[in-house]
Amino acid sequence: MNDQTYQIEEKDGNRFVTVSNASASCRISLFGGHVLSFIPSHDNRDRLWVSPVAVLNGERPIRGGIPLCWPWFSDAHGKAKGELPSHGFLRTQMWDISEFNCDGTTSEMVLTPAITKGPGFSYECAVKLRLKIASELTVSLETTSLEEQQAFTLNCALHTYFDVNNIADVALEGLAGEYKDKLEDWAVKPAPTPYTFSSETDRIHQEAPKTLTIVANQSPYITIGSAGHDSIVVWNPWQSAASMSDMDAFGYKQMLCVETAVTNGITLNPGDIHTLTQVIA
Repeated sequence: MNDQTYQIEEKDGNRFVTVSNASASCRISLFGGHVLSFIPSHDNRDRLWVSPVAVLNGERPIRGGIPLCWPWFSDAHGKAKGELPSHGFLRTQMWDISEFNCDGTTSEMVLTPAITKGPGFSYECAVKLRLKIASELTVSLETTSLEEQQAFTLNCALHTYFDVNNIADVALEGLAGEYKDKLEDWAVKPAPTPYTFSSETDRIHQEAPKTLTIVANQSPYITIGSAGHDSIVVWNPWQSAASMSDMDAFGYKQMLCVETAVTNGITLNPGDIHTLTQVIA
């Protein structure tokens, strides 16, 4: 069945897609293949946070929602910092809708980027962003190697900003083991218990749990499923938000990034397919 239940809006040089069905609504920027909003019908609460001063006209990556990091994470591109764009170049591409189906309660959309090659990455591959919009949002970043002989390695992440209402009331459940602390010269530390937030946080957890829960006021608030990952990244800029032109000084109080990520590298041989998936409920 292919009941077209999405609308496209053109605004400020960008194109936005709104998908609606009986289960949920979802808003997507085609600049960046970037999910901006996911609101399940059963509680009408947006799971995603977008900065109120985010730039949405395609001039720069969007602050909030689900930015796509590919084919490297952060500045791990092998060049001097700033020589290549942080988090790669998919999040600054225009994407097209290549498939769409809806049965009334579940919508499935496939987006494809304008290009998959750029400075720092010249391999033949195909990339698709698969979205399944129902009572849960399933986001899958799929990379297929089209190389005939050589293998290549990439990193990637679904850099999701979750709307938490008040970071002071939040705890993250499901992470144990050790993490690398970017703020302390990559010192290796044990995960805190309880996992609460009171200062700037930038951590790469070296484990791959399938399920995490954001708890607010001691009650489950958002659940996060992950697959195809080797790590979880947790980030909140805290007072550093004041130095970001696309984030207001107190925006950190309403958001928490919990990122499903590959930060240690995945190698694709010719014909291999890798899928990084995050499920949000």
